[in-house]
Amino acid sequence: MSIQSVNEVHNKIADLSSEPTFAEIRSRDELPDEFFGLFLDPSRTYSCAYWTHRDDTLEQAQSAKIDLALAKCDLQPGLTLLDVGCGWGSTMLRAMDTYGVNVIGLTRSRNQYRYVRNLLVDRLIRGRPYGGVRLRGWEEFERRADRRADRIVCIGGLEHLYPDRYGDFFDFAYRIMPADGVLVLQTTVAYDRDDLRVEETPLTNTDNAFQQFLREADFLGGGLPLATSRNPKGITEHAEDAGFTITDIQELGPHASTTLECWATTLHEHRERAIELVGHDTYRAFISYLSGCADYFRRGDVGVMQFTCAKSDAVHRSELC
Repeated sequence: MSIQSVNEVHNKIADLSSEPTFAEIRSRDELPDEFFGLFLDPSRTYSCAYWTHRDDTLEQAQSAKIDLALAKCDLQPGLTLLDVGCGWGSTMLRAMDTYGVNVIGLTRSRNQYRYVRNLLVDRLIRGRPYGGVRLRGWEEFERRADRRADRIVCIGGLEHLYPDRYGDFFDFAYRIMPADGVLVLQTTVAYDRDDLRVEETPLTNTDNAFQQFLREADFLGGGLPLATSRNPKGITEHAEDAGFTITDIQELGPHASTTLECWATTLHEHRERAIELVGHDTYRAFISYLSGCADYFRRGDVGVMQFTCAKSDAVHRSELC
């Protein structure tokens, strides 16, 4: 769906997104894959897309976002890329096909694990570049035998951490990579500290629906990190404290509202099937979440950023280029 098509139907969705019921909403891991297939693009990429041309479809914009992130990883054939929060595997497949790297994907979702595993088995049968997927988080990855990676990509994974774990994640990423390691992180960020305070927010409108959904259904941490801040620490400070140098920060916020509108529009078009799969309450909660989030991004209250975090040798090499 192009940007023009999204703009035409956005107002039709707005009246569906007031005062949803969250009491019976099911967690994301309990929802069937088919439900997400109703509104995501064919690659099932569940993160902010990147429109390089106004007429791009959502699928094209998602591919462009993945290419944008992978190009910053300094990938070379034979390297091992760790995809933290690999979802349904779109970044993994793109990295293997485009760069000839070995890829290990991490997910805590059994549905996603089975889906990616089946994709990888099919690729192995057809003689395509092969990767691996693990049903575990980054903490367990380091405790197992396969505890090293040359590069790390994390698109949307940080949003599911409690804020007091951010430092641990960056320490982990720095520790398991070689001296020229690069971490590319894409995450939603808050622009104001008040956006982090959601514990007492009552559910009365789409703005509150966004915050409520963060707490109850989607983001385990119940809040959003700041890009740069000392109290509390922002993404930049956590990365630098771990030893990384931030070599690039790219703002994708305007693309997030378009992505969310695409999802909301497509889910609305499949309303009957969605309700069959997950029930009316969960359907309305997702519609409210998607349209409410789009409003937040459109107003500039929150944003999406890609951070490129390099270890010392990677920084030195880039300076020579």
